[in-house]
Amino acid sequence: HIIMAMDIKEANLVFHDETSREYDKKWAIRFDADMAEFVLSKFELGLRGPFPRDVRIMEIGCGTGYAMLNLGLAGVLDEAWGCDISQGMLDVCRDNAKDLGIKVHLQQADAEHLPYEDECFDLVIGHAVLHHLPDLDASFREIQRVLKAGGRCVVAGEPTVVGHRLARVAKAIASFAIKCYARLGGRLGKKRITLRRYDASGSPEDHELQELEFMVDIHNFRPRQLCDMARRAGFSMVRFESEELISSFIGWMIRTVEGSVSEENISDRWRWGAYNTYKRVRRWDQKLYPYLPRGWFYNLIVYLEK
Repeated sequence: HIIMAMDIKEANLVFHDETSREYDKKWAIRFDADMAEFVLSKFELGLRGPFPRDVRIMEIGCGTGYAMLNLGLAGVLDEAWGCDISQGMLDVCRDNAKDLGIKVHLQQADAEHLPYEDECFDLVIGHAVLHHLPDLDASFREIQRVLKAGGRCVVAGEPTVVGHRLARVAKAIASFAIKCYARLGGRLGKKRITLRRYDASGSPEDHELQELEFMVDIHNFRPRQLCDMARRAGFSMVRFESEELISSFIGWMIRTVEGSVSEENISDRWRWGAYNTYKRVRRWDQKLYPYLPRGWFYNLIVYLEK
């Protein structure tokens, strides 16, 4: 079987190349003022302060530009460097940057061999990238190498072990509920629910992509273990924050519903309603955050300093 012969790195490349053109739509990635403020808040939580201005920034695993381009829209960077293992993702990122008028320098590379000189960046950022990397020790050493003395790194959007378990529960509940609701003749988007079909009639390519998606999500993190790994790479200061508990549970239920029903059932009204619900619940999480263990929250944000 072709997929079984692939290593994790090749699986990441193939999967992200094949899904790059639909990636923003699948994950509801937007580039606007609202999303820019949302992304900025993640990195400022990790930094425990304002995002730095007028510094040289590189994004590791930049994908289609979700982090760097929204930070550009937020007004905290005018120019950025970025790399990704997937040329398809880089092509979409370049198109997005051109549309937004943000200057980017993009290169195809894996995280274990960054194509930059020693000590050339003030800040390295990343979003939802570490859990795809097969050799985290080598990747942390490379980040440490390209940072200037006193440089910092903030990587957000990494799944915790507890958060991943809660997400599985949320997806199971939502999947069961939407199937029952559909059998009862329920409606969504003013139309009777039609469930998507995922069976043997699908193309071989579709089935292979589904298998690859399972392969490329390698890690769920225990925060302190990840921090210990970063310390071994030579970082002088390491700490973590986290976000999204109830909002993550709700968010995974929403994504499961959207992935279970036909495209005709997902109206613009549904999308905005779901997003605004998620935002309101996220504010509850922010109020709960000081009183609950940080490892319970879904998204880990790791801060590193050289």
